[in-house]
Parts: sequence; structure tokens; C-alpha cells
Amino acid sequence: MNITSVNTYDAALPGGHYSQATVAGNVIFVSGQLPVKPLAGETVKDDISEQTYQALTNVLNIVKAAGGDITTIARTTIYTVDVKHWEEINRVYASFFGPVKPARSIITVAGLHHGFLVEIEAVAFTI
Repeated sequence: MNITSVNTYDAALPGGHYSQATVAGNVIFVSGQLPVKPLAGETVKDDISEQTYQALTNVLNIVKAAGGDITTIARTTIYTVDVKHWEEINRVYASFFGPVKPARSIITVAGLHHGFLVEIEAVAFTI
């Protein structure tokens, strides 16, 4: 089985030695996405709603670049620095995915890179 790397300018570029995603067979493994706007590298700060939306947008754009779409996202893992954000993260997540309901975990962590409030990774499939 070949494992290929995926990189797209439609999501925040990697800040280290990793790919935005790897594809093994028809499975897409999306690296954790922070709320950073593509190309400009502009960070979304302070507002958990905007941060969640931007991180999800980055995930979806990477999935699309790898050959999937929103309906092929099977699982997400959300990391947040405070469980008090859960309700707002869930609201944005539900609005973003609509009728699509990937399996999901939300994990509270001590901190995230550059003081972000949320990071999201995903597993999806190619079409």
C-alpha cells in the first residue's frame, strides 16, 4: 500500500515536519488543524466560534484536496483548552456539518500552540 502526503494552499501550511494529511489506500488522515487562515497565515484569536469554524474549514479543504468531501469525514478529534467551550464548539460543529454526523471526541488539554483555544484532526475517506 502506498502512503502519500497531501498539501494544499487552501488550508494553513504545516508549521513543522509533517504533512497536512496522509492518504493510505482510501483513508485520509488529517493532521491537527489550528485556526489559521490559509496563505496569509493570519491567526484567528480570542473567539472560540471563529476558531472552531476556521479549524473545521481547514480540515474540510484538506479532505477535498485528498479526494474526499464533507460526507466522507468519518471521525474528528477536537482538542480544547477549556471544557466551558464545549457548547459553542458543538453549535459551530453542528452548523458546519449539518446532517453529516462524524464520530467525534472532544478532549480538554492543558494548552495549545500559540495560545489557540481549539485544534481539530480528522479521519476521512476518498470518494
